Amino acid sequence: MKLRLSLATALLLLAACGPKPEPAAPAPEPKPEVKTEAKPEAKAEPVAPQAAVMPTDQPFPEAVDLNGFGSEEPVLRKDLPTRGVIRLTSADWSLSNGAHWDTYTGASFKAKRWGRYDVMLTYLLRRGGIGSQFRMGDLVVKKQLTPASSPRTVRLGTLYIPAAGDVPFMLLTPPTEQALVIREIALIPACEGETPVQAADGSLTLHAKDATTWSENLRYEPKPEKNCLGFWTEPEDFAEWEFEVAKPGRYRVVVHHGCGGGNHGSEVEVRLGAQSLKFTTQDTGGFQKWQAVEAGILELPKAGKSRLVIDPVNKVKSAVLDVQKVELLPAAG
Repeated sequence: MKLRLSLATALLLLAACGPKPEPAAPAPEPKPEVKTEAKPEAKAEPVAPQAAVMPTDQPFPEAVDLNGFGSEEPVLRKDLPTRGVIRLTSADWSLSNGAHWDTYTGASFKAKRWGRYDVMLTYLLRRGGIGSQFRMGDLVVKKQLTPASSPRTVRLGTLYIPAAGDVPFMLLTPPTEQALVIREIALIPACEGETPVQAADGSLTLHAKDATTWSENLRYEPKPEKNCLGFWTEPEDFAEWEFEVAKPGRYRVVVHHGCGGGNHGSEVEVRLGAQSLKFTTQDTGGFQKWQAVEAGILELPKAGKSRLVIDPVNKVKSAVLDVQKVELLPAAG
């Protein structure tokens, strides 16, 4: 009886142990975790809509600037002076269409003074971007013109006109089959030097070379014995310095000027925004013999860009003055 029980027990034990291996069958169940069958990458297919976003409906994408993405284009001042600006229009050039170039040729324009000029071009372009070259003799500036369905003004570059007189010019572009319309070429007086900055104590020196001369005759004279603003024969001509203010406050304005030959006595205005000071030129013994004259006190109200102007009120004789530099010195109180 005990044998039967132990046999029965053994059979029961075998029956219980025998099926146990079968649960190992669920081991394949992890396969569902390999979700390669689901192919989540398939969701990458929505890349197609991106192609639909391309600006196919914008034949003239003015927001795209291939020459620096628009970051290098200067923003023209709303109060840009007109004195001394040379403007050329279609009446000043002739157009010839060649197999490789469209050439806009001007016999010449008259530059009354030598100096630096920014060359600005206003145009329309109803096709893809094209290259351009503006030439004055051996001087060349180049620019990639981007599409423009309305008039766009860009800076082609800066050129130095070495002498007053008649200056021939030429603008070249690839053939455009009338897709390009040139509205204007303008030469705008530019600064000869750099933007002045304040010293640690707040003082500021505005050298002659750092001025922009809005003028017909007034110009920067670079010869070492001069290094000044000269040829100030027209009271309508004026000089302007643009500088960065780091330390606002009250400053004494000291003008280092020269005047001789009986020309002294002209009245000259110094302006900064709405503020105005005036002084009278003195006989310094010659136009390049410098003497300091204190014009008064101006307020630099805030940090940032500021502009100071010297503008003659009248001219006593043949010339107003020469200017070597202007100093802004911290004023007490």
